[in-house]
Amino acid sequence: MTSATPASPAGPAPAGPVEAELAPFGPLPDGLGSGGLLSPDLAPVPPSFPGMIDALRVLQNRITGSAPSEELAAEVSRTLTDLAIRLGAHMVDEEGQIAGRVDLPGRAQALVPVVHLDEQDDQHAVGRVTFGRLHLGRNGAVHGGAIPLVFDEVMGRLSNTGGRPPGRTAYLHVNYRNITPIERELQLTARFDREERRKRFLSGELRDGDTLCADVEGLFVALRPGQP
Repeated sequence: MTSATPASPAGPAPAGPVEAELAPFGPLPDGLGSGGLLSPDLAPVPPSFPGMIDALRVLQNRITGSAPSEELAAEVSRTLTDLAIRLGAHMVDEEGQIAGRVDLPGRAQALVPVVHLDEQDDQHAVGRVTFGRLHLGRNGAVHGGAIPLVFDEVMGRLSNTGGRPPGRTAYLHVNYRNITPIERELQLTARFDREERRKRFLSGELRDGDTLCADVEGLFVALRPGQP
């Protein structure tokens, strides 16, 4: 499923230098809270770990957008299998893993595109996001399932900001208004609209310049003490 019915196929954007794609994101820019979801005993982060995740994001986009020869596909398969085996020796439980931590750029994970926030407080967040080839649906349009991932990432973090206790997503209602293009920087806005006891109501938009690509209404519910 794509975010809407494409009007016409979009030509692929030229691939930028790998060095540019691997540019580090630097310290966490946004300040959106963890809502107490961060363990007080965080494992130390190897300095190269964020760069490893950046390289993984580039690899996912390159594999998605490529048509390699049999020889190259076999070589890549062998290399990735070898790396998976080596990383297997360093597997830890959820509390010990590094990926997913909100104190690291992009949460040091490759599932959701990195959101660069330009302004934020406990009531709103404004930022930018770019979907890569990994998130392509068809004809240059972002896959419809990738858009809620970004909304949930930012709205969930906003829900837990400002001293509010941690909560979880109850629902997201996403309206797909226009094509959401890949490989273009888009504008993202999220708002904390109101709170009713444990219920938190948020909304947001994703825009390509003046074009509204998608909007969303979400309900997040604060966890009870001891609730996972």
